Amino acid sequence: MINIIDTFEDFKNCFANNLNLSIEEKIKLWEECYISKYPELEHKCKNDYEDNGYHWRDIAKGMVFNRTKDDFDKMIMAYENILEIMAGINEKVELVFSVDLDINIVLYCGLLNSAGWVDEYGGKRAILYGIDKIAELNWHTIDKLKPLLSHELCHIVHFELRGEDTIPKDIEENKYSKGIWRIYTEGFAQFFQKKLLNEEIDSRGIEWENACKLNEDRLKELYLEALKDKDKGTNDFFGDWFQVLGLSDTGYFLGKQMMKKLKNKYNIVDIAKLSFSNIEKEVIEYLERFTL
Repeated sequence: MINIIDTFEDFKNCFANNLNLSIEEKIKLWEECYISKYPELEHKCKNDYEDNGYHWRDIAKGMVFNRTKDDFDKMIMAYENILEIMAGINEKVELVFSVDLDINIVLYCGLLNSAGWVDEYGGKRAILYGIDKIAELNWHTIDKLKPLLSHELCHIVHFELRGEDTIPKDIEENKYSKGIWRIYTEGFAQFFQKKLLNEEIDSRGIEWENACKLNEDRLKELYLEALKDKDKGTNDFFGDWFQVLGLSDTGYFLGKQMMKKLKNKYNIVDIAKLSFSNIEKEVIEYLERFTL
């Protein structure tokens, strides 16, 4: 069963008549009128920055609440479209993947944390959809939201099939192992989202896809180099804040391309359950094989 936890209605009610407040007043409103009602969500939103060396309040001032008024209508559209897309999605997941999901889906407005991320919420596996981030990315339309929602659901399917959400406990967590794991998990979701959608579309658009294809070999080389970077790792390949060769989110593309190769060797369940040593082997083999 997919349970939707809708916090966006509270956000909308708090802000609908207060869009002309100062940034400081909006931050206070967000804290006192909205996010304080959801302590677990508040902790996740703030600590997403604090745990990575940023101060959440600086982010809120400089990047988030300076755009709330301009993005508000897009947020409402995104929210309504998500609810429309989600109708009947559980049955579709079960039909396509033979997996019956028991998860929470949280609709929220945070600190531009992420358009979608898989975590735990309310004691269950959960997908958190950041309505504010979706609006900032201009992914509020049906055609942009479908691949986003499908991508995150495919993460859940992967973890359900695998039986774990994170790097296996017997593997040391470092920049290298995280880079191996990330390209594998994002690649799984990026590749198999088309199976759920029954079409190959991406929120980033065909121009992004084509640009990544043109630069695939160089991106592979750079990802290999980044795996050896003990300080930064592969961070630049994931997230719209970062770019490699002028392109964001290139790790998602590389992961999908790798999955195309793996699908010729394994079925979906076997891919989902690959041991870490086999994941590492397949990742390195893909990255070292150039088309030139």
